[in-house]
Amino acid sequence: MNNVVLLSGVSGAGKSTISHAFEEMGYRLIENVPNVVLPALCEEIGSNDAYNDTVLIVELRHAKRANEILKQAEGLHSVFLLLDCAATELLTRYRLTRHVHPLQAKGYPLEECIRLDEQTMKEVRPFADLYVDTTGLSAQELRKMAFAHFKGNESTMVITFSSFGYKYGIPQDAEVIFDCRNVPNPFWDPELRNQTGLDQGVIDFLSGKKECDELFSHMVAYLDYFLSHAKQDGRNYINIDLGCSGGQHRSVYFAQRLYDHYKSQYICFVSHREMRRYRRG
Repeated sequence: MNNVVLLSGVSGAGKSTISHAFEEMGYRLIENVPNVVLPALCEEIGSNDAYNDTVLIVELRHAKRANEILKQAEGLHSVFLLLDCAATELLTRYRLTRHVHPLQAKGYPLEECIRLDEQTMKEVRPFADLYVDTTGLSAQELRKMAFAHFKGNESTMVITFSSFGYKYGIPQDAEVIFDCRNVPNPFWDPELRNQTGLDQGVIDFLSGKKECDELFSHMVAYLDYFLSHAKQDGRNYINIDLGCSGGQHRSVYFAQRLYDHYKSQYICFVSHREMRRYRRG
C-alpha cells in the first residue's frame, strides 16, 4: 500500500518549509492538482510503486474535498497534514519576507486574506489527521517535527511535548495541557531570572522541589493511562502541551523531563515555543 500525505494549511504557515523536509526524506511532491483529476491520479499512485511516499500539496479551500477523495481511494494509506498559524504571527511573517498572499492578487488586503483563511480553516480542521500550529516555531523546529512524524516507524505513536507561556496564548493544536504554574517559579530568584528550563541552574532548582516531583508523578500517571488507550484506538500523533506564565522556566523543564521519560517508549519530539524570546547572544 502506497503512502500519501495530503499537505495543506493557511498561507504562510510553513508549507514550503515542510515540503523541503519531505523532499529530503525521499517523498515525491505533487502540487496543486485539481480535484477533478485527483481520482485518476490516486488510481495511478495506488497501482505504481514509483509513487510510494508521495506528498500532494493543495490549497486550503480545496483540501476538504481532496481528503475525501484520498480516503475513498484503493491501495493508498493517506495522512491529512494541516498547518495553521496565529494571525498576528502571519502578519509579521508576510511583512518580514515581503511575500504576497495568493488572495492579494484578487485585490484583497492582507488582513482580509488572513481572515478568510481563518474561516476556511474552521471548516477543514475537523478532518485533519495531524493538525500543527506553527505559531512560535522556527523553520528548523518545523523541519524536525516533520522528520519526527514521518521518518519513523508508522506503527509507532509519535508524541510532541511542547512548552508554552500562557501570557502568549494557548497553542491552537493543544490536545492535552498540563498547567505548571502551581510549582515554585525560578523567575523570582535573581540568579535564575534570565535562565531557562534548559539551564542547569533552573533544573537543579526545580528538581529539588517536592511539588515538582509530585506534579511530574501525576503527569506520568495520567499519560500512561491516556497514551495506552490512544495507542489502542490507533492514534499515531499526540500533542502534549505544558504551560507556565512565560514559557521560560517551568514548562520547559517539565516538557524536557517528560520527553526524557517517554522517548524510549515512543517516537518523541520536544518543542519550546517561546524559547526564541529568551535566547541570549
